[in-house]
Amino acid sequence: MHAQDRKTRSRRPVADSTAYYRNDTTRAIIAHSDTTSPSRRSVKVISPNALHSIVTYSAKDSTVNDLERRYTYLFGDAMVKYEDMELYADYIEIDFKNNQLYASGVADSNGNIRGNPVFVQGADQYRAREIKYNFSTHKGKITHVITTQDEGYIHGEQVKKMGDDVAFMKKGKYTTCELEDPHYEISFTKAKLIQHDKIVIGPAYLSFTGIPTPLAIPFGFFPLDKGRKSGLVMPTFGESNSLGFYIKDFGFYFAISDNIDLLLGGDIYTRGSWAVKAKSNYVFRYKCAGNAELGFYQTRVGDKLDSTYRVSNDFKIYWTHKQDVKSHPRTRFNAHIDIVSANYSKYNLTSTSDYLSNQFTSSVNVSTSAADIFYLDATLSYSQNTGQHTINFKLPDISMSVIQFYPFRKKNKAGALKWYDNISMKWSSQLTGQIDTYDSLFFKPQTWEQYNVGMQHTIPLTIPIKIAKLINWNTTATLIEKWYLQSYTRNMTIDTLADVPTAMVNRNFQRGFHALHDVSVSTSLTTKIYLLYAFKKGGLQAIRHVVTPVLNFTYRPNLAGNTQGKYFNPITGEMVEYSYFDNAIFGTTNTNTQALAQISFGNNVEIKVRSRRDTVNGYKKIPLIDNLNIAMSYNFAADSLRLSKLTLNGRSTIFRQLYLTYSFAFDPYIIGPNGRNVNKFEWKENRRLLRFSSTNLSVAVNLRLDQNTFKKKNPDKKEQEKNKDRLPWSITFNYTFSYGINDNIYYYMLRDTNRYVNNMVHTINVMGELQVTKKWKIGFTTGYDFVQKSMSYTSIDIYRDMHCWEMSFNWIPFGYRRGWGFTINVKAAVLKDVLKYSKPNDYRNNL
Repeated sequence: MHAQDRKTRSRRPVADSTAYYRNDTTRAIIAHSDTTSPSRRSVKVISPNALHSIVTYSAKDSTVNDLERRYTYLFGDAMVKYEDMELYADYIEIDFKNNQLYASGVADSNGNIRGNPVFVQGADQYRAREIKYNFSTHKGKITHVITTQDEGYIHGEQVKKMGDDVAFMKKGKYTTCELEDPHYEISFTKAKLIQHDKIVIGPAYLSFTGIPTPLAIPFGFFPLDKGRKSGLVMPTFGESNSLGFYIKDFGFYFAISDNIDLLLGGDIYTRGSWAVKAKSNYVFRYKCAGNAELGFYQTRVGDKLDSTYRVSNDFKIYWTHKQDVKSHPRTRFNAHIDIVSANYSKYNLTSTSDYLSNQFTSSVNVSTSAADIFYLDATLSYSQNTGQHTINFKLPDISMSVIQFYPFRKKNKAGALKWYDNISMKWSSQLTGQIDTYDSLFFKPQTWEQYNVGMQHTIPLTIPIKIAKLINWNTTATLIEKWYLQSYTRNMTIDTLADVPTAMVNRNFQRGFHALHDVSVSTSLTTKIYLLYAFKKGGLQAIRHVVTPVLNFTYRPNLAGNTQGKYFNPITGEMVEYSYFDNAIFGTTNTNTQALAQISFGNNVEIKVRSRRDTVNGYKKIPLIDNLNIAMSYNFAADSLRLSKLTLNGRSTIFRQLYLTYSFAFDPYIIGPNGRNVNKFEWKENRRLLRFSSTNLSVAVNLRLDQNTFKKKNPDKKEQEKNKDRLPWSITFNYTFSYGINDNIYYYMLRDTNRYVNNMVHTINVMGELQVTKKWKIGFTTGYDFVQKSMSYTSIDIYRDMHCWEMSFNWIPFGYRRGWGFTINVKAAVLKDVLKYSKPNDYRNNL
């Protein structure tokens, strides 16, 4: 080593060495490092044919420089960096004369190759056995390479890299399995790879674990870019017992832009059934997002020569639109449209939730405000019940209101507020047009001729007063104005041509403007009483009881005016009174003066008990009664039956999982022969204060158990290790029991003890998911209706994770949708719709 070299080494870090080559001479300044420590070299070439950037290299074992040949040899965890290229290997040669690299692994004492080259350029990575690379041309030759392209892995025996973006391969395979020996591959003889764009292959065939199959193609095309592309959609082929052979979901996908797309598709069956469908998604950043779906389906079931042959034309219209909150500070526009024909769920494959629900609702809503004072909300709503074939349509449905204001409160008033400063007013108005009809009559002219329109204005005046900081005295006066553009008159006719004369009440629709008025004044006194029962011994520390008494008086005058009519009942010989606005949108006005005094008591009870889990306080609170309200009223203005029923309404939550709701009513008056109340007290007739009148009891249990339910709160290390190995599982129980009985049913129970059954609901539903092993998972849904004595919708799902593949099995053992389905497919989205086998569950085979 020259003296100059030794000087240079003494002034530089041991790990850094720099060689400078001027022109094409071998003159250089090189400082050798200790071969036992990592070393680094930075090379600057100044000749006209030299490299444009610095080459940085290092090796953990040793670095050898051949100055004569202008070679550098790197041993042990070697690394070379040049611009955006990085190369890692156990052995690397650098040829500075020809600007070339060579890298390979090194055989250990057992003959195993370790430290194979890893070539990284930008976001691309290549694993190989040998790599040759030219710094100047960016070309290279790689043997036995494995590279990642988005979701796929490309294996090639020989690869020629032609610049930064293009590579040619010989004898390779494409797979989405990340293993070096993949579970499956598409083997090909040659291919051209364009980075992040596509790969085009020559003759290819499908192999499993290296075993070829007869499934072959003359050429193949795989898109590699992450963006959306227009193209054909792979269909599903199969057979249905009732519809014949089919091709489903074939079509074309249009990637219109980065914001919107469109899918046009269809189904076709050999027995005449067909469908056309269109789907679109759109997203506009900071503005809105949504999706839409349109479909028309014609289903032909049975033989044309058979009496069971039927044709069903069905449709589906679906649209969701959600406005981004950042798009406008005050105005919002949202939409949810879900409209289907009556038989859509019967004849077309739908989701389980759609099948179990026969109620479909749609709405389009626009809301805005002005200066945070005036609020406007306009809605179009459409609701249909496919089971009862009913439709409720509202257009328009406009709500307007102003913010609550205080007319006597001065702006920026200093000091305490006076009682009159809290007097508040508000105004709200609602305009609604509505149609209630059947789906078969919705587009009939006579249906729209009876289009109901109404408007209601409400102005409440509220006066809150605090008495001695203990009693709240609230008084409210409310003015309600109702406007209608129609009314209904009634008359009764007798059908004398029938075997048994039948009476029929006819409703006659009439147009005209009508204004109805309603005024009410209500005042109430309320406070809270806290009762505490403490215990010195035992686990029960205290019982807390909060009582909320309320004394209320309400007055509503009779302002019905000429809104009442009468018709003659020829069967009973009586005149029957009715209101012209019984079925109006906002109802009729008050027809009887009310002077109603009511007293009620609200109750809340909770206990405080010792807790083993709470080590800080040592106690926990458990609510026993969330709310129990006892109420009764007296109407001074009534001519009879002035006392109301004594009602008890309560709600309790037990163990945080059991919800109990109950109500009872007790009547002070007797019940007459016709099942109606008579103005005679029970005490006078039967020597009892009250008679049991009605009850409604509801019990609901929502219990969820999983692998964490029985886990200790503060586990030790051994328990923590056990918890890591536990496979996830969950099971949910939903139990519902509801029983109700009222005066009329109670009256008829004396004659028919089975009448009460119709007011009982008694069901249980169980849903679960069990991870049997790390690869196997089972899910199920089932239930039982104790009243109908039948099983509810039951489904069993089995899933198997097969590494790069997945398998699923679904079985519905009974019911209208009974059947089974099986699917096995590749996980990766790029091949999920191509490499799969599916036997769908087509419940239409049961038709």
